[in-house]
Amino acid sequence: MRPTAWYAEQRATRIVRSSSSSSSSSSNTNDEVIGIMQRQLRRQRNNELSINTYHSKRREHRTNELGEIINEDDLRENILEQPGFDAEGKMRFSIMIVAEELKLKNEVVEERLENLFDLVPGLRTKIGVMKIADLVRLAASIPDVYKRIIKLKNVFPSGDVGRMITNRPSIALENIDDIERKVTQLRTECPKLNWDAILSDHSYILAIASPKENCSILREKIGVDAFQMYIARNPESLLSVQTGEELLEYDNGTLKQLKRTLEGDKKSDGW
Repeated sequence: MRPTAWYAEQRATRIVRSSSSSSSSSSNTNDEVIGIMQRQLRRQRNNELSINTYHSKRREHRTNELGEIINEDDLRENILEQPGFDAEGKMRFSIMIVAEELKLKNEVVEERLENLFDLVPGLRTKIGVMKIADLVRLAASIPDVYKRIIKLKNVFPSGDVGRMITNRPSIALENIDDIERKVTQLRTECPKLNWDAILSDHSYILAIASPKENCSILREKIGVDAFQMYIARNPESLLSVQTGEELLEYDNGTLKQLKRTLEGDKKSDGW
């Protein structure tokens, strides 16, 4: 698609030339005017800050069979990153926020995050996506994260702990005894399933306060015979029976956890 400046230039050329045809004596003057206008419009066309140039947030102009522009939600890969907020920009922003929260220099935080990424390489891809609150807490004590990873490997001997933390970073911060309690409930309710493998890909299930209760509710709806096979195929269904204060997830946990935090308990479940 040609920019607005190009059409303006062509239109100006036609107008001036049409007026010049009525008077041959002023042809030289008109040619000079055309030249000046063309140079000005050319400079404007090449100026990235010009309001006449539209920079689309889409990589390509794509339409469906009806000629309609494809919605960004239906083609996410065609959307460009915001200017300055690419992977490096997200990292700089995260370092700045973490440094401010921990009252540390940017260089110190950058070194800590590199150590964190050495422990859990997948977390690098989550910068700009994961909760800043989780990133601050992880960067606050790298040795504690290392110890937590060792404990998690004991809980999930055949699981991919790195992928678990990448999918749900707060796991590296949550109470290990509480995680063990939840896993024990899942293994008891669905003994045929390989929960180490399931939780490696679906670690968000550990956000459920009482997996046993959720399993009981789903078992009543689905039936005992089909229950375990259904969970194996649809592990996310365990979240479908969440209710009340455990339902809504905020930056610092569920509504229940957020209330406890606002009341002054900064070590409540989820912190």
